[in-house]
Amino acid sequence: MSARTGLRLAGRRVVITGASGGIGFEAAKRFAREGAKVALIARSQPGLAEAVRQVERDGGQARALVADVADRPALEAAIAQAADWLGGIDVVVPNAGVAGYGPFDELSPADFDRTVAVTFTGAVDTVRAALPHLGRSGGTVVATVSIASKVPLPLLSPYVAAKHALRGCLGSLRIELRQRGSKVRVCMVHPGPIDTPYYAHATSATGTQPKPLRSTYSPESVAQALVECAVRPRAEVTVGSAAAALAVMSAVARPLSDLVLSTYGVWGAKTTSPSPRPGALWRASGQGRVRGGHGSRPSLWAALRLRTLRGLRTGRS
Repeated sequence: MSARTGLRLAGRRVVITGASGGIGFEAAKRFAREGAKVALIARSQPGLAEAVRQVERDGGQARALVADVADRPALEAAIAQAADWLGGIDVVVPNAGVAGYGPFDELSPADFDRTVAVTFTGAVDTVRAALPHLGRSGGTVVATVSIASKVPLPLLSPYVAAKHALRGCLGSLRIELRQRGSKVRVCMVHPGPIDTPYYAHATSATGTQPKPLRSTYSPESVAQALVECAVRPRAEVTVGSAAAALAVMSAVARPLSDLVLSTYGVWGAKTTSPSPRPGALWRASGQGRVRGGHGSRPSLWAALRLRTLRGLRTGRS
């Protein structure tokens, strides 16, 4: 099928990790609707198959590649296959992420290390493998990072560590690329609490599932922000005004933000629902579901920041 004309990403070649559910799944559909050809990487074959089905139903082109981003050889092979099928890479979206939930001293070292291996090292390895292709195309990295890269959220210490590291690494890469005159752009999208299946699948040291703090935003808003950054690159964009406010508070009024996070940040995330064993850290969990059932709303903040109301359109899911 030839590239669909009249669309903002017509003919662009996009690789997305963590595309079997949640934000990555929704992003696959939205990139394809803008005319992009998408290669989708995740551990879960059922979720990837459903993503491909929905992209093709809407007239797009997609290919599923099963790989664990924490397995460097498998990830590199998947990205090489993606580049071969696509004919190159114009946009890479490092999106895969998992979390070990619970107090730091109750999390096992294995769960901590696995969180970092997937959420930080997996994203870094994705960028490293795609970078030569992006260099040839003058392409763009559009990473799903997190407000956790700016705020020390409690009970998620390995995830927070991984996202802080990822933001720092990608910021350094942006400066290095600029210094050498590269046309490759680096963008980061920082979601606040998002209504995805992520929480139900979390590996928990407490035996219960976490839940997102309010206000909870729609995964469609994040997916659209990823698309907008691919169309018109921005260095960093936050999805959710509550998340943006918390980041500012953490930067300029640390005692107040610590008080909020040590009270509401702890009890507001607790549930009595049993957590799965062993959870998404160790088992593929994507089943092609975008929402987690926590309730959510679109992010007007992100829509205004991106100078578009497309982020408010959540009807086509």
